[in-house]
Amino acid sequence: MSALYTNNAATTLASGINNSVTSLTVASATGGLFPSPTGTDYFYVTLENTAGTVREIVKVTARSTDTFTIVRGQDGTSAQTFATSDKVELRIVAAEMSALTSGSARGGNSDQVLFENGTTITANYTLTTGKNAISVGPITINSGVSVTVPSGQRWVIL
Repeated sequence: MSALYTNNAATTLASGINNSVTSLTVASATGGLFPSPTGTDYFYVTLENTAGTVREIVKVTARSTDTFTIVRGQDGTSAQTFATSDKVELRIVAAEMSALTSGSARGGNSDQVLFENGTTITANYTLTTGKNAISVGPITINSGVSVTVPSGQRWVIL
């Protein structure tokens, strides 16, 4: 499951939605500004009314052209009603930042200079094409589990 991002993805709703729908349609030909999730990939968008007084964060689990499949009321927000032309924007949300820094350890204050990684690999893993990886060992790979490092890439264990 991976969070997806694109830069400057912003549009408006093509039509209003109530607080129970699980899909939304954005303005014509603007869906391509946003990522295209596959499998368990997703991205978050913030819905905001034009007055800026009502907001909701939704998780987008699929996109077909300008139609998004959504999970409502994410990251401490609740499902709301939105009107045609209300904002739909890909923004960084607290849930993403928390997930990103969940492996960070703090010293006696807020230095955040340490990063912790696990020591046991329990599921098959393939490095993303064009990416290298680093871990601090010792690292144990469970029986029957493999780590695939594509040709020309490196996994360094310190």
